[in-house]
Amino acid sequence: MALGQYQFFLLLSAALFLLTGVFADGESDGSADTGDWTPIKNLKNPHVHEIAEFAVTAYNYWARKHLKFDSIVCGEIQWLSRGTNYRFVIATIDGENLTITNSYVARVLENIEMGAKTLEAFTPINE
Repeated sequence: MALGQYQFFLLLSAALFLLTGVFADGESDGSADTGDWTPIKNLKNPHVHEIAEFAVTAYNYWARKHLKFDSIVCGEIQWLSRGTNYRFVIATIDGENLTITNSYVARVLENIEMGAKTLEAFTPINE
């Protein structure tokens, strides 16, 4: 896929990813109904960044890969009775070949009461 097509695909994916809901900053303010996905407006929130980095680290562990976290392209949050779901498009750099970049859709469930995070999905979007 040519670089121009890749950039268009990435931007289109990000735009489609953010089309629904009200903006959220990554912390529950009680305004969103439980179960609704809402876009995260502050992707630089340290906690949101920590969750996204966890997704890459967990994927590396289970898949025996060497990806390096680069950035969060876009993200959504969903409040559930058992915790908080985060869904991101994450840009990564291949740790073995630093010229290769990939993007993934990742979903992480954070159970605040248990103090646990679980990587539920990590799927490439540009391979």
